[in-house]
Amino acid sequence: MLDPSPEAAVIGIALNDRRALDDLDLLEPDDFRDERLGELWALIRAQHQAGKPHDVTAITARARIEGLTADDVQSMAIMAPMGASADYYGDIVAKEALRDRLRAAGTRVAQLASEADLDQLTDVAEVSRAEIDAAAKIGASIAGIRAGDYFDEFLAEVGKSVKMIPTPWIDLDHLIGGLRPGAVYVIGARPGVGKSVVGLQLADAMVKHDGGHVLFSSLEMTRDEIMKRLIASTASVPLSTFDPGGMGPHRAERIQAHAEQLRASNIHLDDRATLTPGAIRSTARTMARRGHLSGIVVDYLQLMQGAGKSSVPRHELVAGFSRSLKMLAKEMQVPVVLLSQLNRNSTGKDGGLPGVADLRESGSIEQDADVVILLHQDRDNSPGELFMKVGKNRHGATGNIQLAFEGHYSRAMTMGSAWSG
Repeated sequence: MLDPSPEAAVIGIALNDRRALDDLDLLEPDDFRDERLGELWALIRAQHQAGKPHDVTAITARARIEGLTADDVQSMAIMAPMGASADYYGDIVAKEALRDRLRAAGTRVAQLASEADLDQLTDVAEVSRAEIDAAAKIGASIAGIRAGDYFDEFLAEVGKSVKMIPTPWIDLDHLIGGLRPGAVYVIGARPGVGKSVVGLQLADAMVKHDGGHVLFSSLEMTRDEIMKRLIASTASVPLSTFDPGGMGPHRAERIQAHAEQLRASNIHLDDRATLTPGAIRSTARTMARRGHLSGIVVDYLQLMQGAGKSSVPRHELVAGFSRSLKMLAKEMQVPVVLLSQLNRNSTGKDGGLPGVADLRESGSIEQDADVVILLHQDRDNSPGELFMKVGKNRHGATGNIQLAFEGHYSRAMTMGSAWSG
């Protein structure tokens, strides 16, 4: 004979009251400490979902569970509380199961932390968060939402516009509509063409138009180099200002005139030499917990590293980076801008403009991106101009635009009505 317990009470209630299962639908078989009762719960749920009886007679006829007799099943039904208490006993079972999962997750985290190399600890921290989320079943109810329950919420949202963040260039906004929450924007260019300039301007635009913080993770520049470019662009002083002897009175005055604006900048500069997707995710989550996160910029994708030593081919590693950051954009519901190298032979085609296929290790990057923008400069024939080609746009049109490239100010500016479809 089974001892009375909240788990036995839940089983008894379900055997006696068909409607009570609707109050217990979040309980899973593995939530039961007694594996026999977990198997019995799986059978009861299967019968219920198939529209078949799951009373004592039906379940006794079908149950073939080692260590569980027909008398046990009947006893649980006889001793069961009223169906109205289903929530109470179900909550006890669910919380005890949560306690067990948290204990198990803690053990796994402790083992991972003790076995990991020092350079893997950031990724261990991310795995730990995922373990805790899984133990707490965070997001489980979202994944299983019933269409009928979602109907009214869906209709309430129909027709509402998605909050897009304008880019610094109106001609680009004509094509892509701005930066969309949850979307990935890949900016591809050869070295020295201006992808870091464009990435920093997009970060500044996200801060100004969305009012939150932006994570700018740079594997190519130090925070000093990034600050030089941010000040040059904001205060309209040339980059040479920061060379020895370059800071004259006029330039210093211009910088001071914009000092408050620059001090208020919520661009978070992360210039760690070794950055992994796990480290970026960890920083982004921390920023989101402390305040509103408006976006993420990574400069640049091919310089990222995997956790620890790996024999995985480089193109597979980059594919993993791309996919991980795609999932981060969806999870955090912010635009993620990924700067990317182009192949060496990426110019000279299509009138000099590179194509999407020119992205280095391009397969997965192109697949994961919502928008791909390729940059090109023709310094011989069109000095001072930056060409942008929207080669992929999941939500709209593609096309080409021209910008005035002011490299000495580390910025690109709209030239007027240069948009072409």
